Parts: sequence; structure tokens; C-alpha cells
Amino acid sequence: MAAWWACCGVDDVAEGRGATVDVGGVLVAIFRDGGKYHALSSRCPHAGAPMGGGWVEEGEAVCPLHRWRFRLKDGRCRTVKGEWLARYKCEVRGGEVWVEV
Repeated sequence: MAAWWACCGVDDVAEGRGATVDVGGVLVAIFRDGGKYHALSSRCPHAGAPMGGGWVEEGEAVCPLHRWRFRLKDGRCRTVKGEWLARYKCEVRGGEVWVEV
């Protein structure tokens, strides 16, 4: 059953960047884009690179290893059709980023 977890402070993720966090035993990449936070799977399906080490360009998370691009709004890969990252519900509460896993 899914549960909400406080995973980091809002200032722990720089604007336009990602960060990897452990959310109830699940590694999740948190991205900050235009002051909004998004939570995606932490591993790129291409070569397993840690997505939290990536950055944001034009509403997409960019993998730091081979630059595969994933839409923040739904996790769909724009580099290779049929690939994606799981997307988790994410919101800010009292200065903390919460993720439902």
C-alpha cells in the first residue's frame, strides 16, 4: 500500500537540478523545475545511471550518463520511444518535499 514520505527539504534540491533520495527504501530522483518538484525513478533504463545526478532542460530530466531525456510531467522518454521512468506523486508541505511511494 502506498504511503507519503518526507524525503528532503525544499532547499536540498537546486533549481534545474536533480537529487537522489531514499523514500521508504525506494531510491527516487527529485527534480526542481520552475520552483515545482517532480519525483521519478532513480535509474535510467538505458544504462542504470543515477537520474538524481541529472538536470532539467525544457521540462525534461536529462540523464547525466548518455543524456536520455524524460518528461517530468509523465516520465516518458523523448530519446527512445517506449522507454520511461516511473513517476511518483510529489508535493511540498511545510518546507519539505513529500513523495508517495
